[in-house]
Amino acid sequence: MKKTIIYSIISLILATLNTLQGQQLHRLKPYELVNRQYIDTQHSEKFAAIQVQDFQGRIKPISTLALELIRKIHGKNSFIYVDKENQKKQLTPIQVFIGMQYKPDSWQLLDFIKIEKKAIPALKDLIKINPSGHVSASQFFDFKGIYKLKSLVSSAYAKPPGKRTIFDKDIIKIDERLNIVWSIFNGQFLKIFPKIDDPDLTWYSPVASEIEFNKDDKHFISKIIPTYFSYLDLGIEKGNWQKANEVIELIKSFQQKNGKAILLSEKKVNTEIWFNKNHIFLWSLIGYTCFGSILMLLCFVRILKKHKSTIQKIIKVVIFLLISVFILHALGIGLRWYISGHAPWSNGYEASIFIAWIGMLAGFIFSKNNSFTPAAAAILAICLLGIAHGSLMNPEITNLVPVLKSYWLLIHVAVITASYGFLALGSLLSLITLLIMCISTLIHKQETENTIQELTNTNQLTSTIGLYLLTIGTFLGGVWANESWGRYWGWDPKETWALISIIIYSFVLHIRIIIPKNYLYI
Repeated sequence: MKKTIIYSIISLILATLNTLQGQQLHRLKPYELVNRQYIDTQHSEKFAAIQVQDFQGRIKPISTLALELIRKIHGKNSFIYVDKENQKKQLTPIQVFIGMQYKPDSWQLLDFIKIEKKAIPALKDLIKINPSGHVSASQFFDFKGIYKLKSLVSSAYAKPPGKRTIFDKDIIKIDERLNIVWSIFNGQFLKIFPKIDDPDLTWYSPVASEIEFNKDDKHFISKIIPTYFSYLDLGIEKGNWQKANEVIELIKSFQQKNGKAILLSEKKVNTEIWFNKNHIFLWSLIGYTCFGSILMLLCFVRILKKHKSTIQKIIKVVIFLLISVFILHALGIGLRWYISGHAPWSNGYEASIFIAWIGMLAGFIFSKNNSFTPAAAAILAICLLGIAHGSLMNPEITNLVPVLKSYWLLIHVAVITASYGFLALGSLLSLITLLIMCISTLIHKQETENTIQELTNTNQLTSTIGLYLLTIGTFLGGVWANESWGRYWGWDPKETWALISIIIYSFVLHIRIIIPKNYLYI
């Protein structure tokens, strides 16, 4: 029902494109559509600091909300367009977010909505998709305002989730993006107005007209956004952004008066905005990729060459640079902890980030006797951070689900997740050992044996520590399960595979003692 209403309203809005003004907009080039709603950078940064409540109840700066929404819709962290001089320019997420509500008619014509690559061949006859794989919102409707993907979407949703094809899933994603776009156009995400004494501490958007605010607040909410848009006209036409800035301060004052109970401190808001802008984990990934690859190459060169003093000095410098990246990585984890208010290993994205950091920590702990260890740890971090920054994981900071609101998140999850870092490092060291064995004919026999011995010893230490952590973490998980559900063990998939992992690693570590002659090859 809700979707039907949304599509009906979209159709009415798109119908304006058939008017004289709409036809004029159609003739504008993309940069001209951008220019008619271009928001000053300094002003947009002030708007970014306004606090908003998302649909899960988390209070955050609009900067964060804009980044999350634009990433979902566009698949990138900014909107790139070509200006009059054929130069590439970009709009920040907050500029896009403001513009989509201020001039939705322009954004209906801009190729902005991402289409999955595998869905493009099947959809190219229905909608006009640009070479980058993006399409405008207007392309989803014909000249009568009928939704072109209606039958495809209905068919995809009608199937049970387990029987949906990749194309069905892609269609659902595209449909969800279009719904998000409309919700932004309509102001539904702009939940910036708290209500005094609201029992659920809910904030409301200006379109939530059914909510009973007091007379003064209701008048303020109904007038403030239209007033703000009129002052945006003034800013764009005459470069005077003072009035628009004053409106932002009025909104902040309203929030301070009505929503002080859950309002974030200015320090926390500024920290989250800084965190959003600087992409610490992406820079960590780049650092690990550069220095980790160099270190791995130098390690192999060192065992091939007779004169090693110069190479060893370079290795020390590279390890120092890796430590710098490791500190940056730790800073990112600490900031995410501060911003979210809970330990940052509550979902897949955070777990990948944390395991990568633990793997690097293990690499530095055992780096004294062998430089392959931090190099292998860097490769592990590259893999995990690369996965975290892929399209499969959601980097959003979210509120904890009720079962995770426990001190056990800090204890059990930290311990068992840390074990993965040590065990994964052991796996990579094993692969490196096998590789050295394969190229042993190119290396002096003594050098080969020494390196293999060092790697084997280190591997045993990392695997032993990992096994201890995994075992302790599993027992702690049983205690937590008893507190939460009244039973210590339920043979669910997580518990079962934790036990299987403990048995396998126990066998691997003990078989070396049973068969000492083949110690290096186990």
